[in-house]
Amino acid sequence: MEGETGGFSVDVGRGDGGKGDNGNGQRIKKRVDGQKKGKTEGKHKGEQEKQGTKGRKGAKVLYWNVAGLRKRGDEFWDYVRQFEVVGLVETWVEKQSWEKVEKNLPKEYKWEGQWAKRERKRGRAAGGIITGVKLGIEEKQKEKGEEEGYMERNVHIDNEWWKIATVYSKEMRKTTRRVENTMKMDREECMLLGGDFNGRIGERGARNWEEEKGDGRRKTKDKVENAEGKRLIEWIEENGWEVLNGNKRGDEEGEVTYVGSRGETVIDYAIVNEAAWERVKEFKVGERVDSYHLPLEITIEGTNQEEKEKGEMREEEKKVIVKVWSEHGVREYRRRLEEATFKEQEIEKMVTELKEVIEKATKKKKVIVRGAKGAGKKNGWWDRECEQAKREVVKALRGWRRNEIDRSRFLEAKRRYRERCREKKKQKREREEKEIKEIRTEREVWKYINRERKKKEPVSEKISIQEWKEGREERRRKAEEVGRHIRYLKKRKAPGWDGVQNEAWMYGTERMVERMVELMNGVWRGEGFPEDWREGVICPIFKKGEKNRAENYRGITLLNTGYKLYASVLSERMKREIEEKGVLPDSQAGFRKGKGTVDNVYILDHLARNELRKKGGRMCALFIDFKAAFDKVDRVKMFECMRERGISEWLVRKVEEIYARTRNKVKVGEKEGEWFETTKGVRQGCPLSPLLFTIYVADVDEMLRKGGGGGVVVGREKVWSLAFADDMVIVAKSEREMKEMMRNLEKYVRKKKLEVNVEKTKMMVFSKRKRKNEESEWKWEESKIERVSEFKYLGYTFNERATVRAQVREVVRKANKIVGCVWGIGERMWGGEFGRRMMMFESMVESVLMYGAEIWGWKEREEVERVQEKYLRWVLGVDRETPGYIVREECKRSKLRVKAGKRAAKFEDRMGGREECRILTECYREKKKNADEKEREKYCRRNGYAREEVERMRAEGRWMCAELSERDRDTDKQERRERIREARYNREYERCVTEDVPVYLGRESTKERKMMARFRCGNEERENKYWMEEEERMCRMCREERETIEHMWRGCGEMREREEKERGEILNEDGREIGWMKEVWKRRERIEKERATGQAICLVFHLPVMVELDEPPEPFLPKMSWFKSKFKETFSNKHVLKWSLWSAFTMCGHARVSAMMQPMWREAQQEDGEMLYNGAVDGIAAFLAFLGVLLCGMMKGNWRDTSSPRRALTCLPTTSPIDAQWGLSRDYVLASSLYQFLHHEDNRLQFEQLWASIVVHENETIAC
Repeated sequence: MEGETGGFSVDVGRGDGGKGDNGNGQRIKKRVDGQKKGKTEGKHKGEQEKQGTKGRKGAKVLYWNVAGLRKRGDEFWDYVRQFEVVGLVETWVEKQSWEKVEKNLPKEYKWEGQWAKRERKRGRAAGGIITGVKLGIEEKQKEKGEEEGYMERNVHIDNEWWKIATVYSKEMRKTTRRVENTMKMDREECMLLGGDFNGRIGERGARNWEEEKGDGRRKTKDKVENAEGKRLIEWIEENGWEVLNGNKRGDEEGEVTYVGSRGETVIDYAIVNEAAWERVKEFKVGERVDSYHLPLEITIEGTNQEEKEKGEMREEEKKVIVKVWSEHGVREYRRRLEEATFKEQEIEKMVTELKEVIEKATKKKKVIVRGAKGAGKKNGWWDRECEQAKREVVKALRGWRRNEIDRSRFLEAKRRYRERCREKKKQKREREEKEIKEIRTEREVWKYINRERKKKEPVSEKISIQEWKEGREERRRKAEEVGRHIRYLKKRKAPGWDGVQNEAWMYGTERMVERMVELMNGVWRGEGFPEDWREGVICPIFKKGEKNRAENYRGITLLNTGYKLYASVLSERMKREIEEKGVLPDSQAGFRKGKGTVDNVYILDHLARNELRKKGGRMCALFIDFKAAFDKVDRVKMFECMRERGISEWLVRKVEEIYARTRNKVKVGEKEGEWFETTKGVRQGCPLSPLLFTIYVADVDEMLRKGGGGGVVVGREKVWSLAFADDMVIVAKSEREMKEMMRNLEKYVRKKKLEVNVEKTKMMVFSKRKRKNEESEWKWEESKIERVSEFKYLGYTFNERATVRAQVREVVRKANKIVGCVWGIGERMWGGEFGRRMMMFESMVESVLMYGAEIWGWKEREEVERVQEKYLRWVLGVDRETPGYIVREECKRSKLRVKAGKRAAKFEDRMGGREECRILTECYREKKKNADEKEREKYCRRNGYAREEVERMRAEGRWMCAELSERDRDTDKQERRERIREARYNREYERCVTEDVPVYLGRESTKERKMMARFRCGNEERENKYWMEEEERMCRMCREERETIEHMWRGCGEMREREEKERGEILNEDGREIGWMKEVWKRRERIEKERATGQAICLVFHLPVMVELDEPPEPFLPKMSWFKSKFKETFSNKHVLKWSLWSAFTMCGHARVSAMMQPMWREAQQEDGEMLYNGAVDGIAAFLAFLGVLLCGMMKGNWRDTSSPRRALTCLPTTSPIDAQWGLSRDYVLASSLYQFLHHEDNRLQFEQLWASIVVHENETIAC
């Protein structure tokens, strides 16, 4: 009889044999008798020795739904041999057919698997999994058993442990639960999960680390999403994992994985966690026709040791010159600048002189770029002072060994070296903490995370310089953020062609700054323009897709830092003039003071909701994407637009001077192209460029207004378009008006010489429901525009019902991804420092999670709260069943609804007095009039205010966000404490509550901190798990009473006696009883190991036919719940139940049933003339007799002193004749002896022969 999953394990290449499992569901080794080691085996063994073990290289992994293994030939297995780790599902291999399959398995693998199962007698078996790992790859033991449809192997690849799991899913809910129950989730360990999931996730699951620039869709040829796929992708996103299909090199188009009569679909997936993503080099869908399913081929990158050492030697020889900006370097730089003299007065000579002075004053050094051996020194804190201190320690060590100095001098040098390293690390940590605290946007979050990954995509050298030059127009992405003045410059940024870094200006003296001011004044006076400032270096950066295609790169232009300072000052002057003269319309929010992306998002959301409130209301919105917008700008027309909009002539001439002549060259790695001039477009990376583009398209609203149609009215204003630089959307109330606006916009785009990217331009129709016979075809010129139900505009996801559900789902998905990344970075940087871990959450996770809270923040969102609670559980190290209100109380964290509500209230406070944006003000006035804003009203009432009262106070000039937020925080605290008092889980936690963050969270030891958290939060008390059965809540040490803190402290017989203490004192926040907690853990672990050994022995040598009780239950007839628990305790697995049933049937006897029932059947037969008796009633009567035996046994007292014959006689007084009792007792003793005999290890192999030969006849009693 197989185990619960029917598991087996086989080392085919090791030479000895056996059969199946041991009948107890335990995994056993299978060996093949008489196998000879042939040439193939020797060959593979030699390859293994040659390639090496212990994970020194990469590996290839195969997942494949093979649809049966029995008739696979050599060609099939030759293909399988290409992979180091193999996971095959739907093998259809049963135990009885194993020998036929076993012969074909490659000998160089260690195979494990699960038997297939039959759902009905006829037909083939379904399911079955076989996994293989090549011999020679190190593998460690699994900590938990496996469940049906899931198998994992823990292997060592390239000096890292990988958890490689194979899945065959029939029902997604069960699959996810089985994986979570079996897989020990280690966020630092690489995890690869693959197989047949039988779910379609459509285009969801895209991996785009700068998602505000993408459409969030994964490339795939299967666009359909079904219910199972939805559950799968939600589970993946909740855990922060990634789908390889359509996201990794090798599967750029998202190939289908199933091709059959039912169609072409993607239902086979490979999934990785964050730790594994960077290590997976390639993912491909194989080209095989052996099955309807196509194989998934995953390549895990690794380095061969020999090549690795050669690479290190090559890199050690490579020397580069770097500029030193350490403390000493800055002091030296300033001193040299003070000694420098400035003589030149001509513009060109001034620039050359200034550059030469900076170059001479900057301190430089040669650095050897090392491989892995030097990686430790690239950690950001190691500098020259550390290097010097290390040399002194080495020198002292040598002197001590030669007896030239005393040992104390060596130890003193070593102490100074450690103090120096400790101080540098501290400074690095403080810099990191400051940088994390300054993170505000999702772009900055991913920029930080990607830098910490220390992984950059190299530029393909197969693309020529000429290709880069010709493809430059298509590769440019929109400009970076507006540059700032010298005090806002950032360190460690790439310089322009002149090599002058930002640090040269940041650390420069007043004389140098004055010289720069003189240079700018000369340019403004018209004395010339530096030629160096006209030059830029274009560096391609890989985006995604095929690396050998130029269009998959975006170019960034590195401009000279001196020019960027000049452009920043010019930009600020132009901004002031634009705002004073009202050059730009209210609908343009891009790069303007006091405006941001949220303004346009709020306006668009209000317009859609307001129109949908009306009867039959709807609104059309066209989201426009310009192709290479900044590069398409016509410079002559741009200057005309500036003059038409009223920009001063002096500013226009200064811009014309910049664009009179510009030239660039492309740099790919160490290769550089020739200089080439550009005649159109604004400069990438220039602080002026975004502002110039907004001026260039500032008249789009005027054009749409003159068209006479379209637009949506809000209060006293009408909105035709909303724009943030080149991100534009136009709106209309009907399809007819929208199409008229599109025709006018087509003319406008042609006039401006811009180009619309039709593939990325989308149409959305906001409506309560989709109309029948609705015309849904939208065209731009001759190309069709796709109508979508969801679209991301300025980072906010809109849906056609104008609800916030899509945006909340999207921010939760992103936040879960970031949580996984932040956790790993925090473990490496901060370890167990609770405060810094929470600081990372606030800066990096909340900044993403709270985007758009100005719109959706009035209402508490459970999915948002779950992100924080999951992170807190990770930090504390508690179980996932721990309620959220307990972990938040332990960490003294309010719900995120408090911060979300504060942002929404603060935004409305600001809107009340923002006359600079009339559209936003009208939206706010309209919203105040709407009586159906229930979420806002509930928020105000929850915090003790009526909505009217809040508006009155705002009208008086009071900002309500701080007051409302403070009250909401107090309300949340009261609700949290109330739930703790009323909770069924950890009812005594109230006695441990503190007012501030518990002291133990500041402990350095992560293990002690997590142990304290688990005891305080109730994870170590089985009594708290009220959903478990009575027996399961007993003390895991003594098994006598329920497991509580008080019982373990004084009442448990396995622990030494202690003086009585209150729970609050035992679990005090300072951790005074941490020693007792460690003792409980150790004692419990030892007892569980001993008990596991004892249970295994009892299972083999004891047959429990009935439950033996010390005391009879009260009342006389047991309750059903008690009966159920005792039944489960007695019959702990199917094997014990099987033997107990067999023994009961033996005692009841076939003769007893025949004697009582057959005469009745004979009489019925004579009357009807038919053969009615078929033996079924024998089984029914025997089963009822068995229940009688069991109930009689449970109602008796202590049975420990009675022998087996007496027990049988006492249990069967009403079911057997007196003259048959001794015979039945004898049969029972025989059955017990046989059971014990068969479970001896030496007799197991004779089981089948013995079982088939035993037939007991006594009064026509059949024993088997």
